[in-house]
Amino acid sequence: MAETTPQESTQPACASFRRFIQDLQAENDLVAIDEEVDPDLELAAITRKVYETEDKAPLFNNLKGRHPNGLFRVLGAPVGASKQPGKRFIRIAKSLGLPATATGQEIIQKFRAAKHLPQIPPTEVPTGPVKEFKLLGDEIDLTALPIPMLHADDGGKFLQTFGMYIVQSPDGAWVNWSITRSMLHGKRTLVGPMIPRQDIGVIRQMWAELGKDCPFALCFGVPPAAIMVTQAETNDILVPANAEIVFEGSISRTETALEGPMAEYPGLIFPGEQKECPLHRIDAITYRRDPILPLCVTGRAPEESETVWGLTQAAEVLTLCQQAGLPITMVWNPFESHCLWFVLQVDRAQLRARRSTMEAFSREVGHTVFASKPGYYIPIIYLVGDDIDPTNLRDVIWANATRCQPRDNEYFFDQYPNIGLIPYVSHGAKTGANHVKVVRCCMFASEFSEVPTYKEASYRGNYPREIQDKVDAKWSTYGF
Repeated sequence: MAETTPQESTQPACASFRRFIQDLQAENDLVAIDEEVDPDLELAAITRKVYETEDKAPLFNNLKGRHPNGLFRVLGAPVGASKQPGKRFIRIAKSLGLPATATGQEIIQKFRAAKHLPQIPPTEVPTGPVKEFKLLGDEIDLTALPIPMLHADDGGKFLQTFGMYIVQSPDGAWVNWSITRSMLHGKRTLVGPMIPRQDIGVIRQMWAELGKDCPFALCFGVPPAAIMVTQAETNDILVPANAEIVFEGSISRTETALEGPMAEYPGLIFPGEQKECPLHRIDAITYRRDPILPLCVTGRAPEESETVWGLTQAAEVLTLCQQAGLPITMVWNPFESHCLWFVLQVDRAQLRARRSTMEAFSREVGHTVFASKPGYYIPIIYLVGDDIDPTNLRDVIWANATRCQPRDNEYFFDQYPNIGLIPYVSHGAKTGANHVKVVRCCMFASEFSEVPTYKEASYRGNYPREIQDKVDAKWSTYGF
């Protein structure tokens, strides 16, 4: 199914994409589909249903039109959510080297802990599994590959949805790994956006200022923790030696083509809308035997936009807040918010010790987050007390509905831009308000100076511990 090298067989799932697949199979969170599947919408429809039912990740082994040299199989929903009891986050947990039962809090803390580990320089090796097969120059014909059509209203076939673009600054001092989409354009070309505020756009501009195209490697099936790397065939970029597939080429500084539309992470698509984007020319493809292409079919949550991007942003926001001395103990992106709501949990004892006001504290949090790098993508913050679990959407909705007084508990910021991929930014009322960010404080003003006097009217909050223990012990005796 997903054969590994002897070295990979001893590695954890976080260090090898193939071991990751094997672990999902062992955990009953993967289904291998050997029946022929059409890449024209059928594959994506299966994957979308998997996301929306939180079912097992599908491994498509028999794509219609698959290249005779083995290009390629597809793993859908590689980091989707799971409906297995107690294992909703199993795929992101396995990606991070955590047990299958890891909680949201443990995942956020793992992201944060990794930021403080010492950097490990890559070990360069002369070759690796990804070098087993090579296509160079005019041997390449992307139009002959079974590149999926992901949504009926997409403007083309999107090959790149969950691979890693690797670019580096002209002096080699800055190497950036990022996920950004790209669409099939021609036999040797892709086309995709290069947003100027994103790191890949900044690096492309550095090359353009020298009058040069930007070299890149696009790596599919990257191990979550890539230590061993090998040099690309056509440029100086180092790529993971045990990746599944690597495309090498350059992002044009001058040539563009129409791209899109694509159903993106907010879950909407506007048919017919296209934009001019840079061409990405492919000069080489290297790949391992029977390679597996990881694929994200963006749209209604949860998919990788939330489980990967949203959670890494949450971890970064938590770090920023704590570095700023703010009493924030947990940050979460509710998957259902499509990466647009971020819930910040406040330590109320520390909050009272600050002797601040709701407005002053909310504005301090807003400026700290919205001015930051992840803050560009975040339009809405909810502040909740430490009696609220940010990972529990029912808790968050309850706090917002009962404690966030319209207008009086809302603090607006119009000095920070929003990314245009937010539908109301690009298609909302043109009043200027579509560029506003907001902090909604889901606490009472009294909580900033006094111990709360209210009690939660629930099983956990309004019955003595001994009564709860008695009921829990006799639950099946009652007939439940």
